[in-house]
Parts: sequence; C-alpha cells; structure tokens
Amino acid sequence: MKHFPDIDEIKLLEKNSQKNGSGIVYEELLGIWKFKFVWGKESDEINNIPSSILQVLSARLELKSKNKEDQINYEIKNSINFGLLNITFTGNAELKGLRPLLAFYFEELKISIRSFPIFNKELKKPEDKKMPFFSLVGISTKDNWLCARGRGGGLAIWVKS
Repeated sequence: MKHFPDIDEIKLLEKNSQKNGSGIVYEELLGIWKFKFVWGKESDEINNIPSSILQVLSARLELKSKNKEDQINYEIKNSINFGLLNITFTGNAELKGLRPLLAFYFEELKISIRSFPIFNKELKKPEDKKMPFFSLVGISTKDNWLCARGRGGGLAIWVKS
C-alpha cells in the first residue's frame, strides 16, 4: 500500500525545502507522473472536484532528459485524455536553484483523436517573470510520489507510473 503524505506532512516538507532545499535531484524527476490530488492555495482539504476531474482525464506530467550531460534541462509533456480525445502540451523545463524550482514553458499544443492529430498550435515562450513553475516540495522514491506547489499557489501530488 502506497503512503501519501497528508497536508501536515506536506507543510513540514515545504518548510524544510524552503530552508534547506528539497534534496530532489534531476534523475528522480525523469519519467511519467500521473496526477493524484490537489489542494487549493490556502486550503488544508484536498480539492475533490478538480482532483477527480484531473484523475478522470488521466492528467500526466512527463519529464524526459534533453541532454544526458547537463542534468538541468528536460523535455516536458503535460497531457489529458477524454475518451479518444488527447490534449498535449510539449515544451522545455529547467531545474533552478537549491529548492529547486522546475520552471517550464510549452512550445506546442496538440489535440488528437486516438493518435490522429486534428489541431496543432505553436505557443509563445512567456517572459521570464511570467514563466510557470513548480516549487518542488518533496519526493518519495519508495512510494513513488512527487509533491510540488505551482505558481498559482496550489499544491499537487503525482504518482510515478
């Protein structure tokens, strides 16, 4: 049985990561992460409606190595599925700082039915000040979860698949 941290454990992890860094390293983030739960910005309760919707839509975050040598940059893919419909954002991500932050931006939006593309759009890179990011709070390689706070203030847990 997997153990997921509760909000009190997460707050402790977050406090520690703000002070000493989370200790999360490049290799630990590689792979496909399935969305599990989200908490609102100022809430101690799991936000059930968005959590359920994102679980039903199989929301996933995928991080692939761009260059084996640099240990900083990733290829990032964020996707959801609704029946045969698939919506995927692809772009670049970078580990920054001690905490660390995973700053990212999407270069392309692709919508397909099964694997047949029906819509494709190039996206503009945002200014550095507006760049989305995840502040990496904690990870468990034993229970395969990752916890991070997004730029908008919400907290999320993903499970490595």
